[in-house]
Amino acid sequence: MHLLASIARFPKIRGGTASVAILLAAVLITLSWGQVRAQEPPTLSSLTDGVTEVVRQVLGSTIPDTAPGQDLALSRVIIPAGEPIRLHTHPGPQFALIVEGTLTYTAHWGVVQVTRAAGTEDSREEFAGAGQTVELQVGDSLLEMPTLVHEARNATDTPVVIYLATLFPEGAPASAPFTGIVPSSSGGIAQDS
Repeated sequence: MHLLASIARFPKIRGGTASVAILLAAVLITLSWGQVRAQEPPTLSSLTDGVTEVVRQVLGSTIPDTAPGQDLALSRVIIPAGEPIRLHTHPGPQFALIVEGTLTYTAHWGVVQVTRAAGTEDSREEFAGAGQTVELQVGDSLLEMPTLVHEARNATDTPVVIYLATLFPEGAPASAPFTGIVPSSSGGIAQDS
């Protein structure tokens, strides 16, 4: 019960959107209630040493009693320096928190909700729509919905580390490449193949 009392002291909930701290606490509580599928810990001396391609490490997951057929997971993603992530979608909602580095993120179809300085008194929300690019810094978070077509890249010379809370259909892949055509902000089309 002490954990629940601590959660109640977290800053504001605006427009029905919970802060990153509350979401991560909810994930941790749910994981403790369900049957957790543990993953092997990273074997690297540090999280990012020697990483040369995008790595997604599931830290824990469960099928919650309140969401049958859905997999609630907490993951860590490492994006090496200079690495792009091509146009893609996710099969369910995904909440991301940048914990290291700077990520360049572009929405191509749909709207992404960005929270700057998530979980702090300086927290502020903004939205990026089709054709808009945002730079995400440490402490920024975003909420991606399944209809959002987007891409990202690490345009820096240091790795980006992201923590993700996801609720995907059980057994679904974490992402699917987008090979269709979406309108671009210039009135033309954006395409990835």
